[in-house]
Amino acid sequence: MDVLRLAGDALWIISLSIMTSASRAAWKRIEPGTMVPLQFANDGRPTRRTKRGLALSLIPGAAFVVGILLVASNRRTAGWGDEALVLFGVRATAAALFAVAHLRWLSAALAALDREGALKP
Repeated sequence: MDVLRLAGDALWIISLSIMTSASRAAWKRIEPGTMVPLQFANDGRPTRRTKRGLALSLIPGAAFVVGILLVASNRRTAGWGDEALVLFGVRATAAALFAVAHLRWLSAALAALDREGALKP
């Protein structure tokens, strides 16, 4: 194993752990049966909602699938070539973007639920 593959794996593990720990904390605050906002209009009001289990696992699940696909494509590259370096950059950037997207969505969803009074203290 070379360093770039291990570093890419570590970044994905960190990203997924951040997303799941934030989702777990939100799970504890959201009342059972609450419909969580998935999508927001330009003015900030929620437009689409779904059950909390699906909502809280949607982005981390998509990130997991994308991460597995990137790992599979990364396993076919040679050790330190240009392709390995580019794939490491893609993996590192995608891991960070998924984590940031999830945390931004989660904060907006929790704020909307807080305004509606659907959160536990």
